[in-house]
Amino acid sequence: MNSHRSPAVARLRRARWLMTALVTAITATAVLVLGFVAAQVDSRGRADDVDRRVDYVSNGLARAVMLTEDYVLDLSSVTEDALLNGAESVVIMTRRPGEAWKQSHTHLRSYMPADDELAALASRVEAENDLYASYVGGGVDVNGRPVRVSATAVHWDGTDLALVMIAGASPTPYSDAHRVLVWQLAIGGTVLVLLATAAAYLLSGRSLREALRLLDEHEQFLSDAAHELRTPLTTLKLLTESRPEPTDVAHTLTEARRLADRMARLVTGLLARARAQSGIAEPERTMLRLDQLVEAVAEEAGDARITVSAHPSVVVGDPQLLSLAVRNMLENALTHGAVNRAAPVEVHIAEGRVSIRDHGPGVDPVMSANPFHRGTAGRGGRNGIGLALVAWVAQVHGGNASIEPAVGGGTIATLWLPPADMTAGARV
Repeated sequence: MNSHRSPAVARLRRARWLMTALVTAITATAVLVLGFVAAQVDSRGRADDVDRRVDYVSNGLARAVMLTEDYVLDLSSVTEDALLNGAESVVIMTRRPGEAWKQSHTHLRSYMPADDELAALASRVEAENDLYASYVGGGVDVNGRPVRVSATAVHWDGTDLALVMIAGASPTPYSDAHRVLVWQLAIGGTVLVLLATAAAYLLSGRSLREALRLLDEHEQFLSDAAHELRTPLTTLKLLTESRPEPTDVAHTLTEARRLADRMARLVTGLLARARAQSGIAEPERTMLRLDQLVEAVAEEAGDARITVSAHPSVVVGDPQLLSLAVRNMLENALTHGAVNRAAPVEVHIAEGRVSIRDHGPGVDPVMSANPFHRGTAGRGGRNGIGLALVAWVAQVHGGNASIEPAVGGGTIATLWLPPADMTAGARV
């Protein structure tokens, strides 16, 4: 039975998409938050780097300014300083009481704010009246570009000369690097989300395949049980409703017991296969005499047509499953050999091989391609659930099963198991 369009499968697939969407949402949220924090930290760090740089330049140059013995400003040491000729723009503002601020020296002047803004900044810093007092802030240069500036005031005792050293730097290179980082975070985050989505989809798909396999096995068990039990249950119902004559009661009870035994064997086999396939239980591994097991099953069948020819044969296997397989083979032979009630069903055991021959009409052409395939229907519309169990039992024991035409008519069904290693020490 194909369950891939059943409501249960539809629910499993919806759960798969829901799981994938949930993983995607969680990953996207985490990436977004981490990306935002990383961008903010980078932006703040780059801005602090610019501010530290301009403050370092303005303070360093301010400490290099000297006065002569006549209290005349000496900028020779400043103009030769590497800080003045670097990438940062510099303006040295000086004034005496009652005079306006004068730009005594400039470097990269176009990258600094307008004159009136520089004068206002110099007055603000100079008014604090602290030696080497600094101010760091932002603004725009004469061309309207953003700039970060640092102003440091210098005071000397014994003179009324005021000096303010102003250094500036454009944050644009840092902003460009920050934008590159943001794009890298966006692209990397998108790739990470896509990879997480693909991984979630694939992993949930693997889980779904396992769930589909279990669901198929579950529905296969229900289908097999319903199909196999339908006929014996119907026959049993007809027997109980037939109101047999007193002389036929014993026969009716015998037939009812036979049907009940058959249903019990079918249920036992189906449950054993289902439990083994789902991993709930493993087949028992016991060293046993295959010839004795087959003789016991043949005697239990209680049919006079069965003849057994046995040679000692030791195998390792599950007695219950092997008994089930032999019963199914005998039942198949008795059913197909029923066209000739006088013909025997011959059982031969030797070297791990059980061969059962009937003298019926031979292998059904419909079933000849794969008679052990579950659901293969032969004569009378019967499907091969019993034979499928035989093939499964052979497979789990490391053997095989076959059905082939017999010389002179009829069929030979064979179950082969690897002979036991008598030195392995398995329990008997």
